[in-house]
Amino acid sequence: MQVSSAGGELLPMDANNIISFGCRLNACESDIIKGFAEELGIVDFTLINTCAVTAEAERKLRQTIRKLHCQNPDIKIILTGCASELHPERYIKMDGVVGIISNRTKLSKSEYLKYATDKPAVFNLGHPKVRGFLQIQNGCDQKCTYCIVRLTRGNNVSFCEDDILNRAKALINKGYKEIILTGVNISSYGRDMEPKRNLPFIIRYLLKNVPELTRLGLSSLDPADIDDDLIETIKSEEKLLPHIHESVQSGDDMILKRMARRHTRNQVIEINEKILHARPDVIFGADIIVGFPTETDEMFLGTKKLLTEANLSLLHIFPFSKRPGTPASLMPQIEKKVITNRAKELRKLANDILTKKLTEYLGKDVIILAEDSENAKTNSFLQVKSSTKLVTGKEYLFHCDSVHKNVIIGRPLEKR
Repeated sequence: MQVSSAGGELLPMDANNIISFGCRLNACESDIIKGFAEELGIVDFTLINTCAVTAEAERKLRQTIRKLHCQNPDIKIILTGCASELHPERYIKMDGVVGIISNRTKLSKSEYLKYATDKPAVFNLGHPKVRGFLQIQNGCDQKCTYCIVRLTRGNNVSFCEDDILNRAKALINKGYKEIILTGVNISSYGRDMEPKRNLPFIIRYLLKNVPELTRLGLSSLDPADIDDDLIETIKSEEKLLPHIHESVQSGDDMILKRMARRHTRNQVIEINEKILHARPDVIFGADIIVGFPTETDEMFLGTKKLLTEANLSLLHIFPFSKRPGTPASLMPQIEKKVITNRAKELRKLANDILTKKLTEYLGKDVIILAEDSENAKTNSFLQVKSSTKLVTGKEYLFHCDSVHKNVIIGRPLEKR
């Protein structure tokens, strides 16, 4: 059994693959499913954890299923995840697909019992255990007009703090050096609980009760949910990594309104200024959608300006992809060529901004976590390459000598 979370790229064929498409949450869930398969001895099936965030994601999924069946006509494929939840009737008819596990029950071990055998399972993760993902909630209560995920994962469901705590301890015991809290919308954590909880609560709870956890990160946050309590937590909890990734999506207020987002462009700027005042070493990342229906050149210009105005450095840029069943699919669409050109333009700008940000580190010393013998990331998630050999999973004080293709080149000064 092997796990792939590289956006659907296939590992060398084996009878026992887990292939994960899409987000970090899927990768986290695939790791849990891998544990079920190991415990139950599931060795004769290939499981694909699917994604439906864009039409392109589903196209690649169908392509992968056809490729797998072509390579091995006897393959037995089990599907789970958002795409198979959205269109089960479409995928169950494909050659090689023998079963679908509901997206909402895929983390229940009993769902996999019928696929169990008495053969031992063999596992090879294929990568060092450096950064582990810990799911704290599922689903989303928001109704963003472009998003299909709410239909496939349901409303927000927060996990019990003690279950999260036990999972965190298990990751630490497995050798993970860093844990990233993930979910569909982690900033909504605790709203459905009684008594009410929130994201700062679970951050403090974990750091207090797992003293061995020295590096805790956050996946994407909704800017509308970043309040003073969370900013104070970012400031006061030194083990919380200084990397904040935000679901910004656009820099134009009208587009944000048509997306049914709950923030404005000025609120993003103000929030990030507050965070930087509280903790100056924070690096901001953001998701941006280009070519949303009705987006004009002037609206696109507002997004370009926001990148610098809100100090956004690590950008994930997505061309708008129409999803049938969403309100945005019924809005006046932008020509595909225009979307492609705007995405290309914004990616170039994002690249220039990142290059400028990285040059600020030249001659400075930073803390890094080694991912292998030469690659690492800073605490703020900037990519690093070492001129001398590193030990995987170790922290170093690292001197930044130069920048090449948006990677900091340097050398370790001391092991921490």
